[in-house]
Amino acid sequence: MKSSAQLERRRFERAPISAQVEYELTNSSSGPSRVRKNMANISTGGLFIATEEPIRAGTRMVVRFELPNKHRVIAVSRVCYTRKGQGQGLGVEFLSLDDEDREEIETYISTLKPREFARS
Repeated sequence: MKSSAQLERRRFERAPISAQVEYELTNSSSGPSRVRKNMANISTGGLFIATEEPIRAGTRMVVRFELPNKHRVIAVSRVCYTRKGQGQGLGVEFLSLDDEDREEIETYISTLKPREFARS
């Protein structure tokens, strides 16, 4: 049986992204803490943060990042899974993403798709 994280990866088209993300844990027992890391990929459903920090699945956070077109995104999110070893990091799901932010992410993803040329 596939985990929800595996299903999520197929449900949303992902695109590589090289940008920093700032996240703030909202349900940490030690209080909010802001951390800056690099994103590896993004979709309209979430993103993957490259980090060695072990953050438990289910942990809520607020993520802030800027797309390459300079559009700033802020979204309430949660950690879906943690990957260890090569390619380690956090799979993060957006819980609250406004329509404009979703459209900007979709536009970014579409700019990376190879262009189809019409045949004559």
